[in-house]
Amino acid sequence: MKKLTLAVALMILGTSAFAQATRLVLFEEFTQASCGPCASQNPAFNTLLQSNTTKAISIKYQTSWPGVDPMNAANPTDVATRVSYYGVNGVPWTSMDGVAATGSAYAGAPANVNQNMIDTRYAVSSPLSVSVYHQLNATYDSIQVVVSVSNPGTSAVTSGSTGSLKLHTVIVEEQINYPTAPGSNGETDFYSVMRKMLPNASGTPLADTWAAGASQSFSFNVALPTYIANLGEVAVVAFVQDNSNKDVKNAAYSAPQAVSGLADAGVSALNASTSGLCDANVTPSVVIENAGSVTLTSATVSYSVNGGTPVSQSWTGNLTTGQTATVTFPQTTLSGGTNSLVATVSSPNGSGDYNGMNNSSAPVNIAVLGSTPQPSPKTEDMEGAAIGSVPSDMILQFNTPTAPRVYVVDKSVAGTSYELGGWGQSAKSLRWDYYAIPAGVVASVTTQKINISTLTAPKLYFQHAYCSYAGEADAFKVFASTDCGVTWTNIFDKSGSTLATSGNQTARFYPQASQWVTNQVSLAQFSGATDLVIKFEGTSQYGNSLYFDNIWVSNNALGVDEQASASLVAFPNPANTVANLDLNLNQEASVAIAVYNIAGQQIMNIPAEVMAAGQHVMEVPVAALPNGLYTAQVSIDGAIQTVRISVAH
Repeated sequence: MKKLTLAVALMILGTSAFAQATRLVLFEEFTQASCGPCASQNPAFNTLLQSNTTKAISIKYQTSWPGVDPMNAANPTDVATRVSYYGVNGVPWTSMDGVAATGSAYAGAPANVNQNMIDTRYAVSSPLSVSVYHQLNATYDSIQVVVSVSNPGTSAVTSGSTGSLKLHTVIVEEQINYPTAPGSNGETDFYSVMRKMLPNASGTPLADTWAAGASQSFSFNVALPTYIANLGEVAVVAFVQDNSNKDVKNAAYSAPQAVSGLADAGVSALNASTSGLCDANVTPSVVIENAGSVTLTSATVSYSVNGGTPVSQSWTGNLTTGQTATVTFPQTTLSGGTNSLVATVSSPNGSGDYNGMNNSSAPVNIAVLGSTPQPSPKTEDMEGAAIGSVPSDMILQFNTPTAPRVYVVDKSVAGTSYELGGWGQSAKSLRWDYYAIPAGVVASVTTQKINISTLTAPKLYFQHAYCSYAGEADAFKVFASTDCGVTWTNIFDKSGSTLATSGNQTARFYPQASQWVTNQVSLAQFSGATDLVIKFEGTSQYGNSLYFDNIWVSNNALGVDEQASASLVAFPNPANTVANLDLNLNQEASVAIAVYNIAGQQIMNIPAEVMAAGQHVMEVPVAALPNGLYTAQVSIDGAIQTVRISVAH
């Protein structure tokens, strides 16, 4: 019966092609799940398209950049071919019938598209008629597609150049609805997503000349891609394009078909929690739901921790549409750090699932501290952490469904010649990328428990560099707790101009050596604590980036415990010809000096020399320097101290 139905469709398409050609306007959009501007422009664009379904159709190509996109990962090749075809180098970008959409925004911006544009193009007669029909087989693992192209006019239609006319046949998924955003831009709902181009993204060659009344049909019978999320959302778009000028002659659409006989099991909730940061025991329970019309009698229910081996149970019962059941798992003990639990349901009634997009829960993130406190002095310099992660013994927490851009970076993210570690003295630092984090997002990193009972005058030291975009009050706070985070004491709180170490700038901030500061915070109120926990928390106001490095919990600043420099003073200040740096060393040390201007550029370097313990006066020649403020950075056995120098002639 399926083959008979398809044969009838072929006859219908072949005969109906001789009716007057009606244009269906085609929009091809290049977008991405981790593209912020895409999330800004797509909602209005999608709404406009959805209100014009009789006039226009769209294909969305999910690109491989600028970030993560699982839809691209499923089929990057076809997307890359179309990206190359149009020369797309930024997203979002859209064409209307092969031509970049123009308007008040940049060429290709979806924001340029409006109702008048659609109406105007729709009114243009089409030289070719295109029809398409598709059908899934009985087991829903293959798809048959028939496309008919004809010339309904009274004169011949010719290609722009030899071999330039192509038929493109595209399997799309009309809606893909993720439980949580699959990328970093917050979008969860995606429309008309390209899944596979038949036979490939180069298309099917068409004749160069189509006589009046000529027609031709094309059929495809291929395996349905296994990455299709929802069988009930499979549709097909066909269009004819002339590669000589990229003009789309016409397009056609075959809507999703009803799927019968398959159950649809979904996960409606994953319940998993602990009593706090020091409780590692959790008892997961998963709520499954019959989201379809077929009675659900069995399924496999699972959960995994941090993407590890799933823990599974077989469930049997009797759920009609909308009914739920709870599957409870034995208690398990989580590892120290941030643990991400995800629940899944599979094999409903021992068969395939109608809709794969509701088979997984949103991640439940549970932070757990290790049971053994770390000794002090305690240091974390970020150098051991992988780029794009946080240090393995720190816990990242946030108030968004997916992790914001808070992770370790080095100069490779900026393409700079200088290092992005504290004071430019190391390769790595931890960045809160407020430049790309939406306002209101809060993200924190928390240390493991630290035993400070051996310290006589405990202090916290850390270094940061930050500038605002245009005065936004991005914030950075530090909290401490001695009861595993049940209560927190705020010990550092700065934002906006009080947090800034450099002036505002609209380009993303990559700090130079002179744009860092070292912070000292007393921990005296926690003296004697054997389980101190420290949390560093950033709140975005969509300003510019903050860099954070060299956590040090001790009696004295990092490096001072070893060589104990007592003081660093510049005189005279302002200076005319020579600025003197007065340094007192408690023991022999290697000392070097670098001088930076207000732009962060190094303008002078005095090589290292070994100095004995005691008082030293080092001369910095400033006669040739323009009037202004400068920063002298003194390295003492690798520990950095800075002093401001004012030059006035």
